[in-house]
Amino acid sequence: MKALKLFFTSNLFLYVFLIFSISSSDLNANEIKTRYLTEVGYINKYQVELKKPSEAVYEASMELLKIEDGKEHWKVNNEPSADLRVYDRETGNWIASYKDGNLIAEAIPHGGGLKFPVKKGEKWTESWTFSVGRGLYTITSTADFKVKKVNIKINGKKYKTLRITMKNPLVNGKKSDSWKRHIRWLDLDNARIVKEEFKDTGWNLEFIRSIID
Repeated sequence: MKALKLFFTSNLFLYVFLIFSISSSDLNANEIKTRYLTEVGYINKYQVELKKPSEAVYEASMELLKIEDGKEHWKVNNEPSADLRVYDRETGNWIASYKDGNLIAEAIPHGGGLKFPVKKGEKWTESWTFSVGRGLYTITSTADFKVKKVNIKINGKKYKTLRITMKNPLVNGKKSDSWKRHIRWLDLDNARIVKEEFKDTGWNLEFIRSIID
């Protein structure tokens, strides 16, 4: 009888442990705790499918030049819109773009849509100041963001991702009819942005960026 009880207790413990492990794994599979961080010298390669202002498909890359005051400075190769971009180190949100040493546009404190930790089903709202030409044109941008777990395929490779979609964009507190889309897919395995879609008819800009592994 004691042997039977011991057998039952051991199997019950194993069952509970397995249930807990499976539940924990499922939770981890639905959440990204921290951003994918890289160090100086890292090169990020990606394909750009440009739809507006003209149509083109090409490969580009960014090299991390320095990390300073919580900001990442990336050299941009083979992109006509910028040759240097600055991103927030903690979230990965865009801060500024430069071309030939001139500031083209910036977001204060940074653009929205990325935060960590982030998990399936999460929703939030962010606001930031968007400026062009060192303040010649300035607006307040606000948008909601929603997270969904999706599987996607890029260049034949499958990825399990958290998709962060922009919703209800506002410009200076009013609904924006031109800001159509901003979606990012984060790899659940390592938190890298593997795909990004953007469309704004007001700026006549539309593109898809996809990672090249």
